Amino acid sequence: MKKRYKLLLGILLPLLILYISTMLLTRDTDFTTEVTERLDLEEIHEIEIIRSSDEKTITLTDTAKINQMMEPFKDLPLKKIWFAKSDFKEAYWITLSTNNDREIGLRLDDDKHLFVYLYEENYMKDYKLTQDFDMTFIEQHFQK
Repeated sequence: MKKRYKLLLGILLPLLILYISTMLLTRDTDFTTEVTERLDLEEIHEIEIIRSSDEKTITLTDTAKINQMMEPFKDLPLKKIWFAKSDFKEAYWITLSTNNDREIGLRLDDDKHLFVYLYEENYMKDYKLTQDFDMTFIEQHFQK
C-alpha cells in the first residue's frame, strides 16, 4: 500500500511542479511593466529604428517624435513565452538610448512577437502580443 502512495506521489509531484512553473513563466503582463518601469521615457534621448527588409536605419532625437513613437506601446498587453519560432514578413529593431548608452533593445516581428533586450543585464525576454497591433506608425518614419 505504501508503494502505491509513493508511486502516485512520485508521479503527481513533478507534474504539479511543472504546471506551477509553467503558469508562472507564461504570465500576462504589459509593455509598461516590462519596459517603461525600467526606463523613464523622459530619459530617452535617441531611438534608432532598423527595418529588416532593407536594413534602412533612421534615428529619432526630437522629443516629440520620441514620444510619438513610444505612445502606441503604452499599456500594450503581452504574454511571456519561451523560445517562440518567429516567422515574420517585416521586423523592426528599435534601440532606446539615454546619453549615448543603449538601454533597451526591442525587436518587433510583424504584429505577433516582441523581444525585449536589456543591455545592462545582458538578458532577453520574449513576448507574444495578445491583441492586434498596428505597426503603420513605425513605417511612417521611413516614408519621410
